[in-house]
Order: sequence, then C-alpha cells, then structure tokens
Amino acid sequence: MDNLPQPYIETPIMAPEAFLLAREPWILVDVRAPREFAEGHIPGAISCPVLDDNERHQVGLTYKRRGQQAAIDLGVELVWEKRTARAAEWFGQAQRLRAQRGPAPLRILVSCWRGGLRSQLAASWLAELIAAAAGSHQGGAHAVDVVRLSGGYKSLRGLLLEKISAPHDMDLLAGMTGSGKTILLHELFNDPGFEKNRIVDLEGMARHRGSSFGHAVGIDGQRMPQPSQQTFENELGLLLYDGAEGRLVVEDESTMIGRVSIPEGFRSQMRHAPLVVVDSPLQERAAAIFMDYVTRPLDGGCAVDDLWKVLAENIKVLERRLGGKNTADALRLLEDGRRMPREFEVQAGWIQLLLEHYYDRAYSRSTELTERDVVFRGDRRACHNFLSTHGRSRLG
Repeated sequence: MDNLPQPYIETPIMAPEAFLLAREPWILVDVRAPREFAEGHIPGAISCPVLDDNERHQVGLTYKRRGQQAAIDLGVELVWEKRTARAAEWFGQAQRLRAQRGPAPLRILVSCWRGGLRSQLAASWLAELIAAAAGSHQGGAHAVDVVRLSGGYKSLRGLLLEKISAPHDMDLLAGMTGSGKTILLHELFNDPGFEKNRIVDLEGMARHRGSSFGHAVGIDGQRMPQPSQQTFENELGLLLYDGAEGRLVVEDESTMIGRVSIPEGFRSQMRHAPLVVVDSPLQERAAAIFMDYVTRPLDGGCAVDDLWKVLAENIKVLERRLGGKNTADALRLLEDGRRMPREFEVQAGWIQLLLEHYYDRAYSRSTELTERDVVFRGDRRACHNFLSTHGRSRLG
C-alpha cells in the first residue's frame, strides 16, 4: 500500500458471496459517483461518493490524456482536504439508516465499482474518523466495523445476474386485468403460513402496474419514477438469493413493465411455467381497477384535477387499439365522473369500457398465441388455498 496517500488505515475485505448470504447486519456504503449510483445500485445501499460527478469527469479526462497515475494523483488532490468532512457525512448517513432498521451494532461495508482505490480510500477515511472519535470518547463511534467489498459493485451484480438466470421452480399467476393477481400476491405475503421469499412481485419492484395506467401517481399528479434497469434486476436477484422452500409464485407479465424489462434468463422460465388462473367477474375487476387507479392516488393526497389529467392521458395512449369512438366515449365518461371521483358506480362506465374493448381483448390475443399448462383455475380465495397447499408438494 506504499502507493496510497498517507495516512492510510488498512481495512478487512468481505467477499460478495458472504455479503449476499448475510446482508442484514451491514450498511452498504456505495462510494461511486452519483451518476454511477443512479444508473444502478444495490437496493438499500446509500450513496456516499468519494468523487462527485464533476470530479469524476475531470479524473476521467486526465486518465485518457495522461494515464492512470496522473488520474489517481488528481483524484486524491481533488478530495484530500475534503476527506474528513465527507467521511463524517457518510458515517452520519450510516448511523441514521442503522437506527431505522433497529438497534444493532453499526457495521459498514464499503463498495466502489471494482473494489479498487475509491473503496480503499473511503474505508480508510471512515476508519480514521471512527478511531479519532473513539479516542476522544465521542458517542456512537466505538465498536464500529468498517469492511471493504471485494470486487465491488461489478462482482456483486454479476452474482445477482447469475442467480436470476439459474433454474427456478415457479407457478405463474394469470388472469384478466383487474382479476386480483397483485392482491393475491399481497395476501400470500401476509399469510403467516406462507414463505414470504417465495413471492416475486415484479410490478412492485418495477414500481409500475404493467399497463398504460401502470405508473404510480404522486401527490403532485406526476407519475412517480421507476428504478433503473440495473436496480430493478438487482432487487430481483437479491430476492432470489434469499431463497425459500417451495415453488416461487410470480405474476404473469409481458417482457416490459413500464420502462424496465424482465431479464431474459428469468422471463424465458416464466414462459414455460405452469399457470394458476385467477377468475373474477367484470364488476369485481372494475372495482379493483377503481381502487388501484382512483381511490389509492386520492387517498395518497393527489388532487382530483391532477389525477383526472393523468387518467385522460392514459386513455388517449390506447386510442390506436381502442378506436376513435371508444376513446371518445371513455373520455366523456371519465369527465362526467370528475365531480364524484370516489363513487365507483359513477366511474364504472369508463373502467368497464376499457376492460371490455381493450384489456380483455388484448389478454385473449396473448393467451391464444401460446399453449400454456394451466394447473389450477378459480377465484382468488381458491387460488390462495391451492398455492398454499400445493406449493411444496409439487417440487421436483
């Protein structure tokens, strides 16, 4: 370590496999630049950049023009005087996150892109800060572990992608739009007799319901952002790494969920998985759509006018398949319902029109294209009972 700037404190190293097998005690501190973090990160990690985006850009230009050592020297020069303040900020973030998760010793795992210089420096600065605080008897800084992640984000992500593509036993929940597939997933998740790690809520991970109405709507009437493609994949990989006995339960989805896509290694297994079909009558499905796309945003604080603008835009997106007359009728019925937004009977007209003339037809076309193995069909309660009873016995 003679080539590293001094003072430098050597810190232990953890393999990514060890972290994946026992994540809970660790606060993952990602020291890559903010832009790198936004492109993809491990869910639950906190962004604590050694170099901000502008500093990283300067270092990158120097690397291209003058080589590696000049780039390292510039990077150290840019942040050396800021290291104590940045380490203190990172330590504070880690403390706050640890407190949110419950009382436990603070254990910090530092990761950069490949487990190289940035994580070495960041871990050293944190260790230096903690040692100084412990020496002066400052509260909260004693008995803190600081460890570096071997191979960094790149190695960790590689393991998650391998896990996604590995063979998985699964059942797919299918059914027409509004039939309650997502509700069933949540019911299974809250069932004390059902292993939570068997439930793969792809729409929840994607922050999208997989249709033109699928964006969650915030209190300002704006569509809430989805995670990046990498972050979505990482969350799926983490869930699969946790493992569970019995078959996975996955809601049937098209390849794209909003702007993110299901990894092909997992999607190809979904295409061949047996189906559990949830059957619900039109009125119940319309009521479920009303709860999801009208009541829930209003309960979250979204203004009626803002929500109605989003709903109208969503209907217009469907015009090519829905047809001009049906689109106009749906928009008129939507507008008629603006004055009584919480009355299902008032909103049922435009919702049922969309279900009958667009979503049900689209579902029928998609199911006609493939031969699928249907192992069970019934209402939501019956499907719940089937999955609870047969999820283990069908292994093998």
